[in-house]
Amino acid sequence: MNSPVEERLRAALAEAGATIDPDTLRPLPAPARRRSWMDARLLVVGVAVTAGVAATAVGLTLGSGDDQIAVAAPARIEPGDADMTVFMCSTSALVVKEPRCGGRDATAEQVSAVERAVRGLSQVEAAYTVDQQHAYDDFRADFAHNPPMLDAVKATDLPVSIRLTLKQGANHREVETSLRALPGIGGITENTATEEVLKSRSEMRVNVFLCTKGSCGWERKPDGSMVVKEGKAATSAQKSALRKLIDGMPEVKSYTFEDQRAAYENFKREFASNKALVKATKASDLPESFRVLLKQGSDWATPVATLRRQPGVAGVFYMPCQQDSMLALSRYGMNPPEDKMCSPGG
Repeated sequence: MNSPVEERLRAALAEAGATIDPDTLRPLPAPARRRSWMDARLLVVGVAVTAGVAATAVGLTLGSGDDQIAVAAPARIEPGDADMTVFMCSTSALVVKEPRCGGRDATAEQVSAVERAVRGLSQVEAAYTVDQQHAYDDFRADFAHNPPMLDAVKATDLPVSIRLTLKQGANHREVETSLRALPGIGGITENTATEEVLKSRSEMRVNVFLCTKGSCGWERKPDGSMVVKEGKAATSAQKSALRKLIDGMPEVKSYTFEDQRAAYENFKREFASNKALVKATKASDLPESFRVLLKQGSDWATPVATLRRQPGVAGVFYMPCQQDSMLALSRYGMNPPEDKMCSPGG
């Protein structure tokens, strides 16, 4: 069973994985909760417009005898160079919660045990343990552009982690499976795909994804939980109303409309090297969208909030925030609420 941190990161990237299961490609549901619960393809397709992503969501085999490697004197692995990151359990309110942690921080003994287990993985190239202070130093460098995040996070909010680089051809899924059940591990992320996204910072771009058939039928039950009903695709009238609304927004510099055929052609071009993903995806899997470019320095929160309320809209994503969301989750195992992740002006 996948951990919460895996589920959240895979909600952003796993459907771009080279080992994707075609059976997982279903109509897109509208996001019912905060950003971390968004449907995978909405975020992946949105980010892929500005940076081609080729994810490889997967692990490693345990080594023995001559196959075992030694990581006795590990060299530092920079956060952007890790292929995979193992996050130890943390009680921080900003870290994704894993039930197996039992609400406790990982002990020093558990960290040592995981380090020993990593040394037994034959396809690990190198491993580097990152304590909270060093993680915090890296965090502040990564989010120097985002003052709200820097203000919201302390060194004690960050989990101890182990960064791994893997040998060429390593099976990421097996590595993950080998480590996942060890006591003290709060989550494991595969970093390759997000690093491709993070190489290029997005412009002030807002992606407005429209409802497809079956995707916008969320209904809240009396107990507060959400269930999916059969939803309807955005109508021509709703699209026209959105176009008129966007035309009248003073923050908007320009915008384009992308229908399903155009979305599919762009998708195939961005993921040409990922034949399994392209084969498993149809034009009908991808939503129509408005791609809105905002004026540099303008307020983005107001148009985003306004567009999210419109009929026929499945999701609205401000791409710089989405990139920061993936950065925090992939490199630091963190899932801060949206007001801390990307406040207006951040």
